[in-house]
Amino acid sequence: MEPLYNVKEVPELKPQEFKPGGGLFGTGWMTAGANNISLFPVPQANTVGTNSIHNAITLISFPGKRMSMDNYFKNAVDDIRGGGIYIPVISKDIIGLGQVRRFMTFDFKKKTHRKHRIAMSISEDILKIAVADVRQNLFLFEIEGHRGKSPDAWDTESSLLLMDLSAERPKLIKEIPMGDAVVWSVVGDKNFLRNFSEKNPNLQVYDMNLEPSQHPLADEINKHKGNIDFMRIYVHPVLPIAILTGGKQGATLIRWRSDKNSAPTPLITRAKQFSFSPDGKWITFQVGSLPDAKTYLMPVSEKYPNYLGSPIMLLDDYFNDNKSAWATNPTSFVGSSGESLYRWDLENQDFPGKGKMSFHDYVVQEDLKKLTKEKRQGLGK
Repeated sequence: MEPLYNVKEVPELKPQEFKPGGGLFGTGWMTAGANNISLFPVPQANTVGTNSIHNAITLISFPGKRMSMDNYFKNAVDDIRGGGIYIPVISKDIIGLGQVRRFMTFDFKKKTHRKHRIAMSISEDILKIAVADVRQNLFLFEIEGHRGKSPDAWDTESSLLLMDLSAERPKLIKEIPMGDAVVWSVVGDKNFLRNFSEKNPNLQVYDMNLEPSQHPLADEINKHKGNIDFMRIYVHPVLPIAILTGGKQGATLIRWRSDKNSAPTPLITRAKQFSFSPDGKWITFQVGSLPDAKTYLMPVSEKYPNYLGSPIMLLDDYFNDNKSAWATNPTSFVGSSGESLYRWDLENQDFPGKGKMSFHDYVVQEDLKKLTKEKRQGLGK
């Protein structure tokens, strides 16, 4: 089956570009350890965050056509530069950041921070973090550590831990051993685990308390498991669609609503690193192998037969993991590459009909006209 889309001869959307020349990033940019900086989402409007500069949580905002930077929690803890494990915004005031064996939260309203040692052994590291219950301060951590009795230094295994961080010392609530070949994905309020050491493994589902559960996406994936190959799952925040990547087929679209075709559909060859915008109206991704990968955007709408619109090129370049993030109010995509920051404001664009409709609705409208004219995806019959 041919993929729904390719990325040849696609339209382009130019970014704003900001360079660190003239001391824009200060000396902290040079001491961040790399030419580009890590980025993560924050609750503030029109803003992304980084911990790569000045040993602080730095908020990068974009008033008008400018870029502004403000440091918070400077020197509040020992050096936090050098990347981390980033998670979605915890609440309207709080963000979280994991590094090696510790997890830190920063409360902008109360101007306080907390630091927790999660991985107790020096042979263990935090691989991934998710919020389980904000009100009860429960978090999920994937911990990788050396298999104790093995003489091989690279022989590791993982566990999924449910931790209570409401007190000064973390409290382990529940643990699920994951071995060395289990991939963990958070899908809404569910946890998906798949053991790739098994032949045609089923996708297992747990709730946020790590109790067995169910989800229609898992049912669809397990039903078609012999025909799809994947390592990562990217799920839309509202619509019943997910994109599977990391397998031989490239990116695969899967749906689970009865009035839509639920069969897995090849989406784009060699596509990876997908990211849905917080409002669910856009998705970014990369196509190709490093160092020649490029960055693209697609609109998302129920008006499409397959929910996803035609690709738009953002940049003839790529962003490494943790080097891009979404901002809200307005919805914007921000990436760090080389010595530049790039920003795409997906609300304030010039286009025919501006003032009568949103930029997103205009893109979808024109794209559907094109797909109908070309009689693609069942349109224009």
